[in-house]
Amino acid sequence: YHGVPNTLMSRQGEPTNAVFGFASMLLNALRERQPSCALVAMDVGRSFRHEEAKEYKAHRPDMPDDLKPQIARARDFLEALRIPIIGIEGWEADDIIGTVAEQAKAQGAEVLIVTGDTDAFQLIDDNVTVLTSGRRFSDPVVYDRQAVEARYGLTPEQLVDYKALVGDKSDNIAGVRGIGDKSAGELLRRFGTLEAIYEHLDEVGNTRARNALTGSEEDARKSKYLVTIRRDVPLELDLEKCALGQGDAQELEELFRELDFRTLLPRATELTEGSQLAFFEEGPAPASASAQEGSAYEVVDTVEGLKALGRLLSDSPAVAVDVESDSLDPMTTGLVGISLAHEEGKGYYIPIGHRSDERNLPLTQVVSELGPALTRPGGCRVAHNSKFDYQILGRHGLHPGGPEFDTMVAEWLLNPEARALGLKAMAWSRLGIEMTPITDLIGTGKKQISMAEVGVEEAAAYAAADADVTLQLMPILERELREREQWGLFTEIEMPLVPVLADMEAVGVHIDSEYLGTFASELDERLVAITSEIQLLAGYDLNVNSTQQLSELLFTQLKLPCARLKRTSSGHFSTSAEVLEGLRGEHPVVDLILEQRQLAKLKSTYVDALPSLVNPATGRVHTSYNQTATVTGRLSSSEPNLQNIPIRTELGRQVRRAFTAAPGNLLIGADYSQVELRILAHVSQDPRMLEAFAKGLDIHASTASATYGVSLEEVTSDMRRVSKTVNFAVIYGVSAFGLARQSDLNQRESQVFIDAYFRNYPEVAEYIRRTKEAVAEMGYVETLLGRRRYFPQLTGRSRLSRVQRAEAERAAINMPIQGTAADIIKLAMISLHRELKERGLRTRMILQVHDELVLEGPEDEVEVVSPLVREIMEGAFSLDAPLKVDLAVGKNWLDTK
Repeated sequence: YHGVPNTLMSRQGEPTNAVFGFASMLLNALRERQPSCALVAMDVGRSFRHEEAKEYKAHRPDMPDDLKPQIARARDFLEALRIPIIGIEGWEADDIIGTVAEQAKAQGAEVLIVTGDTDAFQLIDDNVTVLTSGRRFSDPVVYDRQAVEARYGLTPEQLVDYKALVGDKSDNIAGVRGIGDKSAGELLRRFGTLEAIYEHLDEVGNTRARNALTGSEEDARKSKYLVTIRRDVPLELDLEKCALGQGDAQELEELFRELDFRTLLPRATELTEGSQLAFFEEGPAPASASAQEGSAYEVVDTVEGLKALGRLLSDSPAVAVDVESDSLDPMTTGLVGISLAHEEGKGYYIPIGHRSDERNLPLTQVVSELGPALTRPGGCRVAHNSKFDYQILGRHGLHPGGPEFDTMVAEWLLNPEARALGLKAMAWSRLGIEMTPITDLIGTGKKQISMAEVGVEEAAAYAAADADVTLQLMPILERELREREQWGLFTEIEMPLVPVLADMEAVGVHIDSEYLGTFASELDERLVAITSEIQLLAGYDLNVNSTQQLSELLFTQLKLPCARLKRTSSGHFSTSAEVLEGLRGEHPVVDLILEQRQLAKLKSTYVDALPSLVNPATGRVHTSYNQTATVTGRLSSSEPNLQNIPIRTELGRQVRRAFTAAPGNLLIGADYSQVELRILAHVSQDPRMLEAFAKGLDIHASTASATYGVSLEEVTSDMRRVSKTVNFAVIYGVSAFGLARQSDLNQRESQVFIDAYFRNYPEVAEYIRRTKEAVAEMGYVETLLGRRRYFPQLTGRSRLSRVQRAEAERAAINMPIQGTAADIIKLAMISLHRELKERGLRTRMILQVHDELVLEGPEDEVEVVSPLVREIMEGAFSLDAPLKVDLAVGKNWLDTK
């Protein structure tokens, strides 16, 4: 429970960290140690030690709420493996282990104890060893007699006496006050046992130790009694009932699917394949079914077959579509084949671009015969990661309607924290189907081939299964979407957004590569100058890109504060951005290092990289918008990431100048003004905040006026700047410590400011309180449009540190605000995309950066499009603090701000 991060949860929000760690260690031990028998001992209540010593473990907190259900899951896991569980009232698991070890030895067995408790070391002898965690949870160590003696300088038998002397804080066992590890070891190495020490107390040469022992014999003997593992528990070990090989493979797979333990199943399965250990009763039968078993998958490689398929799909209420391509770049990839499914267990594969295969059908024929079936009104088109498929199909002349259902988007909407959104992972967790990985067809590394080089029959079985499984997932996901009240969000926002994003990616953005080349030279000059300044301040030459050399400079040569800093694996103090930000103002070299890193990153990430990313066919850069990458609903972009270009620095803003309109065109930049603060005013219903927005006041100046107790005219730029920081920080549940790091205020001043802020905006404080209460009760928060994010770790009592709880609560406070802002701009994008098309305008959206949209269009459309953009964005959603859009036109992105 303490060895695996408590963020590990199942798809349903069930905590799984403890049972995952337990299952992982047990499976590894079974695989590596190859035992013939196994059993597990568990505590079932209070033991005789609790009754005889009231202080025994008295300081231990109650079991956390998120651990209790995992005990039951661990039992389910053991039951599936048919490994017996022994728990006896009045005895501890350690006593059961000690007794079982004794009886097993008597029956001629070698014994391995797997435990995280070093108390078990006292049981080690020539026939008993202990496997326990090493420095890392995943790095176990086996202790035998020699290993114990090497670590403690004592025999395993002496460890009981050792614990009796030094005590055990974890069990609240006192030991002898004043006797530490060193003196306990010396005493036992000389006298052998606790009893012998007291028999020869006058021979103890260490006066301090002798004084500590004097008068403490009763405490020492009581401690020894409590730490001694008993070996006389009333039980009879039957090794035959502990024999491995009785497990139920199907039961284990079903449990692992419920817990989302896909990575653990192969560990269990491989134990049945070529291993001496027969793990399950029927040998090496994997628990998972193949997607192909019992399925009817056909290759459609004739015109007659294609026509028949077109007629069949025309009458089908839902059709799953999946494409096979020769690369992952939708703008350049070739179409290798199309797979389709219209009912469970049936799938069709149409080869189009396989090399050295005469079964390919002409693309024009495929488009002609399938186009009507895939574009007809009333049909439901289903796909997994549909944006990719539909971009490729569109580039090749096939423009299916929809998509109406994307299984990846549906799963993400249901489980926004989910890491495994791939079709293979969902097939296993949702359907119990273990699908063929793509690497089985195309290989890996240098020997990897493209799908175009795979044979048609092989590709057909793989691709048709993808379409078949996608179709099978749809009703399951639809039912859950409706049950969790996410269906409207899915059908009205997320699915209509897919073609919008696909079109934006296809249009791309124009880049001024010549300008970036000049800018790169300027940055190179500044980087050389900064390096010289750093070396001048250091007094010697050093590599500014070496973290070790920088650490040496900052903390050894310049002796900057490092008391609370962590060391890296190399033993040097960290020079991370967070550390350097905390050292600002301590020495001029710190600011120079930060500037050097910022410029180097800006240059490598954007200035140097963007020209190389220009598509030679379009002359533009095409980013990829990720719809399922965040937990709040915000879009992200990658390859390249155009949402992370710094805007607060002058040099960062200069990168935006490189994003230009094509000749004859202009860019229109439209940015929601303080949208998150307007949402905060709406959800909190704070009258002062609502009034400020209603009057069109500068909200940051208004906050400064209220908080500092001055008139609006008296607000200074510094007051406004601090208030702006607080306004936005409150949305993220900032603490006084956090505000101090973001502003020029110290922590005490920050707390005073926050207190004053909440006095002036009391309903904001009330919103935060309500949100914490709601998430603790329901386990989730939601946006104004109903998007949910789950926080099961905030319900009940769980293993959360104060810092972890505060972080989770900040996220819960922020999500309804940031998530609503994400929902609103998505609504605006959908409406704007539709209006531009319906009006026959050539202007297109080309960029979305959080609360900002950028469009590109002919100069003669600007006067028509600009008011349309404002109207649609400001009318996307009704708030009590009305939406407002700042809009500007220019030849480049910088000019539109």
